[in-house]
Amino acid sequence: MKTFKQHIKEDHQGKYGAGQVGTTTSVSPEDSNIGAHNIDNPDVLKKVNAFVGAVGNQEYMNCEAAVNQLREKLQTIGLSFEVPAIKEDKGTINLEVTQFGGRFGKDIDGSDINDDGISHRKEGGLKLQVQYETLSTGTSKVFAKLV
Repeated sequence: MKTFKQHIKEDHQGKYGAGQVGTTTSVSPEDSNIGAHNIDNPDVLKKVNAFVGAVGNQEYMNCEAAVNQLREKLQTIGLSFEVPAIKEDKGTINLEVTQFGGRFGKDIDGSDINDDGISHRKEGGLKLQVQYETLSTGTSKVFAKLV
């Protein structure tokens, strides 16, 4: 019978495809040592915008589905926004972005805090500018950028 230490030392695929004990199995949304949640850093914002542009550079069944998928992807770094009902075939919308649900409570000086979780680090906060259009094929194209 093997001991637990012997199982840990083994470096091969197990019976059910499990790899070495203690290895990571998920890919981080970060591609550097700068955390993607530090959205107030201009370098991070540039990288996140490249990701946002790549997600939007596809054709979707409708505009709302594209914006919902983008919302899900941005939630991996704590950014969220409300998805409005999109009725027109073409247009631009600006959505207020919050990070980690915003901040609510009291500051150390006793003043009230109720903000988006970004504006205290980045002047003016963050908005998602979404330009959308329905193509002649019936599919939709979405171009988005964090500003």
